[in-house]
Amino acid sequence: MLRRLLAATVLAVAALALLFFVGPVYRIEPPAERPALPADAADGAALERWIAAREAAHPDIVPGAEKTIVWAHADRRRTPLSIIYLHGYSATRQEIAPFCDLLAARLGANLFYTRLSGHGRAPAAMGEVTGGDWLQDASEALAIGQRIGERVLVVGTSTGGTLALWLAQQPEASSIAAQLLVSPNLGPKDPNADLLAGPWGARLQQWFIGEEHRWQPANPEQAKFWTWRYPARALVPMMALVKEVRASPLEQIRVPTLVVYSPLDQVVSPQRIEDAYARLTMPARRLHRAAPGEDRSQHVLAGDILAPSGTAPLLAEMLAFIEALPETPASAAARVQAPGGAQGVSVAR
Repeated sequence: MLRRLLAATVLAVAALALLFFVGPVYRIEPPAERPALPADAADGAALERWIAAREAAHPDIVPGAEKTIVWAHADRRRTPLSIIYLHGYSATRQEIAPFCDLLAARLGANLFYTRLSGHGRAPAAMGEVTGGDWLQDASEALAIGQRIGERVLVVGTSTGGTLALWLAQQPEASSIAAQLLVSPNLGPKDPNADLLAGPWGARLQQWFIGEEHRWQPANPEQAKFWTWRYPARALVPMMALVKEVRASPLEQIRVPTLVVYSPLDQVVSPQRIEDAYARLTMPARRLHRAAPGEDRSQHVLAGDILAPSGTAPLLAEMLAFIEALPETPASAAARVQAPGGAQGVSVAR
């Protein structure tokens, strides 16, 4: 009798385990096609109007969060190098500002700031998007970068760094001169977050997180330019994106890559960053451990809002990295004295 009961229990546990592992998993659909930009490639004003018209479809965008181009010249001419900025999850283009403006000015480059779908709007908008939408945003940003510059420098913070790693594996990556990944999201600090990207992830989110996710902004500016409360279901596509990129063949990326992170990061896992970096094999790569800054989470490593003292060291580190690259529009433009001194530890491998 006891043996039959034990056998039945084992079978029941096995059945439950099987039911769990064959449960639904959130899948990211890749972009169907590249965005169709205005036909006249030389008309910068037309490109601006195209971007503005698409942003106008969302009247709730926070002023200062919208997609925009910062031109190096008044006539909106194409520059040898352009920069695109991919901001992090729940953030906007103000995340590490004015870092990209300063970098663009140093390099004489046009600069495009994107706005990831659902971001910089009313909180409910975060729950309306998919991981595929963010891939489309990244693809659009690269297409605009190619339109406004001969070669493209990609800067991505947190989940923007995740998207940059995805872009670096696409056919269009041949146009990317280099990439700077600031605190790239290869996995949140809390390892339990991985469950959201596994079987029954959406249901687990409902059970353990609830309908809304929120956190406390550090100051009024962060409260304005970050979405600090939003539908918790928005966490599922973010984690699916992280899992997909982490499992992708990072070893095949050929884009020169600078990774800047803090070993004290309380938002994403420093170990995951180090593990991903160890898989990179391109000759031009560098891992830089930033010195502690003002951001209480040690995640945002530059920018007036959270980490003002980190802007100059990050700028110096990036300029030094691209100056050391073989002759390209980026390295040629960077052959100037970098402002300030870089703080932290750089490890070239």
